[in-house]
Amino acid sequence: MNRSRSRILVIAACTFWISPVCAQTPSGAPAGTPCSVAREYVEVINDGKYDSVGQLFADDAVYQGPDGKTRHGAKAIGAFYSSFLPRLTPELQASRFFEQGNECMMELENKNIQTGSYSPIAVDHFIVDSAGKISRFIVYLRPGSETTERLKRALSSP
Repeated sequence: MNRSRSRILVIAACTFWISPVCAQTPSGAPAGTPCSVAREYVEVINDGKYDSVGQLFADDAVYQGPDGKTRHGAKAIGAFYSSFLPRLTPELQASRFFEQGNECMMELENKNIQTGSYSPIAVDHFIVDSAGKISRFIVYLRPGSETTERLKRALSSP
């Protein structure tokens, strides 16, 4: 997919979610909502608890990750995060949440290691089941960002 199509996809997805719902700042995602699960996802990663990420997912979850691969189940998804996040050690912040029903979209930013400033890296789409676990998760990376390049290197390392 080329850069223009990726941008259009992200813009269209955000527009779809903004129209029927109110955009929320990170502090505006109350506990027990799909976006509270997204906020917990960011906290677990920032705390360096990479082995715990899989616990946020349902046993039958479907994850479409930044490497273009689809993973099934909490164990496989957890193993994926445990294998590459230690090489990346991101410092994330959610800049916006968009919520409707059992779905949440989150704009995600990462701290630039040279400048210390945060810049957008992805839009993550979560679907949360009735047990409060992530049942579907799709990552839409921002093309061309420094973090995207670091992520690609981390994913290609053994």
